[in-house]
Amino acid sequence: MRTNIKPYTYVVDIYPHLMSFINYKDWAEYYYLITKKILNPDAKVLELAAGNCNLAVHLKNYYSNLYVSDYSFEMLGSCKDSSLNRICCDMNFLPFKNKYNLIFSAFDSINYLLSKKALSKLFRQINIILDDKGIFSFDVSLENNSVKNIRYLNRNKNYNGINYIQKSFYDKVKMIHYNKFILKYPDGREIEELHLQKIFPMDVYLELLTNNGFYVQNCYDAFTFN
Repeated sequence: MRTNIKPYTYVVDIYPHLMSFINYKDWAEYYYLITKKILNPDAKVLELAAGNCNLAVHLKNYYSNLYVSDYSFEMLGSCKDSSLNRICCDMNFLPFKNKYNLIFSAFDSINYLLSKKALSKLFRQINIILDDKGIFSFDVSLENNSVKNIRYLNRNKNYNGINYIQKSFYDKVKMIHYNKFILKYPDGREIEELHLQKIFPMDVYLELLTNNGFYVQNCYDAFTFN
């Protein structure tokens, strides 16, 4: 069994199945609705941790000047829309020099930053490349989500001939959510990927944003305006 593999190197093969419950079109519309009063259609937009770009495919209908980035070359390579501007980079070492009007990250990707230092570094970098009147938007998974929904994240499924087992565990002391994926391919290969996500309290995000020059305009309950 191959282990100690960078996240999404092989999980990319089952990612469409893991995310089959997501309505990307509605998610893109939601992002547009919470930003349209401030941004123009020609706004320069950057997505961090874009994965296979399924969200960007719909968001480009609202913002055509769109760039997507992700740390996983495999995930970006699985994107079915070759017209998207794709950049492979680590969100903690952003290579961009131009200013953006909107920078965003979805699907709890920020939770992959495991320390306050790493999180603060990301916010600091984003503040440098964000236009003075621009928007930085992101979603995160909080502790209630890890506790309440963990039973749905322990599963044994089949997708495209691949049998995969997902084992999910939340450490309340370390506030780390562990997801272990074991993939068994038709050719006999067996791969193990371990994904770790840090579950910070909400006030940590607010504190670090303020410390890095941001003003928190709104904080919404997911997919609502509450």
